[in-house]
Amino acid sequence: MLVLDLRWLIFGFLLALIVTVAVAVWLDRRLQRGTFLGMGEMLPVLERAPFGWLVLDEELTCRYANPYARRLLGLTSPAGPLPDEEWVYLLDDDRATARRGDTPGRYRNVLLPSKRIVRWWVIPGVDLSTGSGQRLTAVFLLDVTTQQRAERAARSLISDLSHELRTPIATILTHLEVLSLPNISEEIGQQSLRLLKEESRRMARLVNDMLEFGRLETSAEIESRPVDLLALVEEAIDQIVSQAEEREIALSLEADTPLPLVVGDADQLRRVFLNLLDNAVKFSRPGDRAIVSLRQGEQGIECAVCDSGPGIPPEHLPHVTRRFYRVEPEKTEGSGLGLALVEEILRRHQSHLEIESRTEGEETGTCVRFVLPVLAGSNAQDVKRKT
Repeated sequence: MLVLDLRWLIFGFLLALIVTVAVAVWLDRRLQRGTFLGMGEMLPVLERAPFGWLVLDEELTCRYANPYARRLLGLTSPAGPLPDEEWVYLLDDDRATARRGDTPGRYRNVLLPSKRIVRWWVIPGVDLSTGSGQRLTAVFLLDVTTQQRAERAARSLISDLSHELRTPIATILTHLEVLSLPNISEEIGQQSLRLLKEESRRMARLVNDMLEFGRLETSAEIESRPVDLLALVEEAIDQIVSQAEEREIALSLEADTPLPLVVGDADQLRRVFLNLLDNAVKFSRPGDRAIVSLRQGEQGIECAVCDSGPGIPPEHLPHVTRRFYRVEPEKTEGSGLGLALVEEILRRHQSHLEIESRTEGEETGTCVRFVLPVLAGSNAQDVKRKT
């Protein structure tokens, strides 16, 4: 929220500066020649302004729109008639309301046909007079799509987290009451302690995963850099191998080498493979296997994490990437955010998740696939390595 507040502080400062300069130039021009706004002096500033500036006449014709406003509103020229869109009627209504009232301006957030969200400020106090006596209205515009989406995502995350925390909190409170009872047996006390630890770990996973998910949803973009995917996957396997050995799961990597570099955020991509490997190990049975494969394809590096576990029933497959969705919530650990995080990270890397699973037949298991774009100019020979 600090970033958003700083942005609006800068916007307000620039807005006040532009209004002050505009009024000063207008007064000077009106006194000297009676012309409109002194556009010659203002154009260099308005053309580079980090917000939209629109000037309308009494017929709602655009007298001037700077590049920001033209891009946001889909206008083809700096001046001319406005398109026959719903937002134009809303703008006219706000202009009329602002002129009738005693407020410093009229604010509104509007969803444009381009799906962008614009916030405008119609300013009756900056209505200007030309030499012909016609009144002109100034309108400031700002693209708040990212801000609005971030705010909605934050509200949704808080709502979901509060809902998901109710069960572990209730369980913890119940077993704290049990431990406070006199004369409870050692067996019951140990069972309550075990459940307290499990629910506390569950709450910690929920909070950590929700914080990570919120950071992804509210951030504007990823930090893209060249990434050695093979080394990254090997690191992920090293982190999960002890868990696999404990559950008697055979873990292996098959990769074309050398692989070209991919473009993305190394920490987020490592999180993708860790989450997928964790699922593969967690849901497999003793004696099953999990294989990570990296292949160079036409569209990029073809990645897959496959296991020979029991598989996911087909009725659950369309929902497994939903937040907090668990096929068997009473039997599995985790926050229910693993695949949702994976899908969001891959979306930000111009990729998408494909999940196949079989629960019947001689060969059961789940295979998760996606493709990562390679760094331009990064070539690799088609040499195969197995580890």
